[in-house]
Amino acid sequence: MTGRGVPTEKPRLLLVSRKWPPAVGGMETYSVELAETLAAKFEVRILALPGRPDGSPPGLISYAVFLVRAMLFCLVYGRAYRKVVLTDLILFPAAICHRLIAPNACRIVVVHGLDLVYQQRKKLLSCAYGLFFRIFVAFQGTFSSIVANSRNTATLAERAGLKGVVVINPSLPSNDLTKCTASPSDLPPGWPVQGRRILYFGRLVPRKGALWFARAVLPSLPADCTFVVAGHAPDPAYGDALRRCERTLCLGRASAHELAAMIRAADLVVMPNIATPDEIDVEGFGLAAVEAAALGGRLLAASIDGISDAVADGITGRLLPSGEAMAWVDAIQSAFSEPVSEAERGRISTSAMTMFSRDQQLDRFLKILSTAQ
Repeated sequence: MTGRGVPTEKPRLLLVSRKWPPAVGGMETYSVELAETLAAKFEVRILALPGRPDGSPPGLISYAVFLVRAMLFCLVYGRAYRKVVLTDLILFPAAICHRLIAPNACRIVVVHGLDLVYQQRKKLLSCAYGLFFRIFVAFQGTFSSIVANSRNTATLAERAGLKGVVVINPSLPSNDLTKCTASPSDLPPGWPVQGRRILYFGRLVPRKGALWFARAVLPSLPADCTFVVAGHAPDPAYGDALRRCERTLCLGRASAHELAAMIRAADLVVMPNIATPDEIDVEGFGLAAVEAAALGGRLLAASIDGISDAVADGITGRLLPSGEAMAWVDAIQSAFSEPVSEAERGRISTSAMTMFSRDQQLDRFLKILSTAQ
């Protein structure tokens, strides 16, 4: 409001994203949260490609059609937007079109870990992407700023030839998980009522480390420990191997209320990510770490990739060496010897919500968006 009580008009901002609900994933969550964050200061026009109803991403043809649509939109309506944000680099041809008609505007692109390593995979599509990525590097001057979601992503970006990368961590998602008020009655059937519970939640893929933990760490823990796993395995063989591990309880996908109740009831929440040389992939940030801490979970996480930015070591969780089983055993034994109080869980939650608030993300974006008036 102005001094006379007259509403001030928000500047326009165009946000372009090919990762959008109902598709499910970290980039989809990031795109929605960023749009809502920026809406506090801008009149945000969203140009997005929705995912499929079953939660999977669109196909390649849909991507191609959307990219053409975004390019035409920028050519026809681009002058009305002096600030443009692309939520991943694959859409950069749209930014080039925008530059043709608004050369002095502020354009920002967000890069993620997979954007920067995908071309290293030994697949035909990866090779084609590698050529596309080299064109992006050549035209990076189209953007006023390149944003990385973590320090690790920024390092990968700089190694790939990108200049002047700015790190802006994602904010705590405002989703069904973080907003729900779960109670013990929301715990899913099968939740262990006795002993100590160590919880893992998320996708069940090798780099997330659930199978490594069940095989390398769990056997050295006290006999009353149960490793509770909530998530889906895209590879059935991986899921079967995990279910065969002793003292490992696989509950499958869980609802938001069930998952929140498990995080609050678990003695520990773990993110035991490991390096997988045979699969070129990275953890760009690790939103699950922020979600777990915001719900008061006592978190132990591997200090690998972008997870190191998602955990404030000693405040919202503890970072441990990735793949070092005995370090994990020692840390878990130590945690068991010092039970966490409800007051401490509350402190963890407050710290996570403050450190990864929308306000901190918005402030960082406002600084780089101020280059265009």
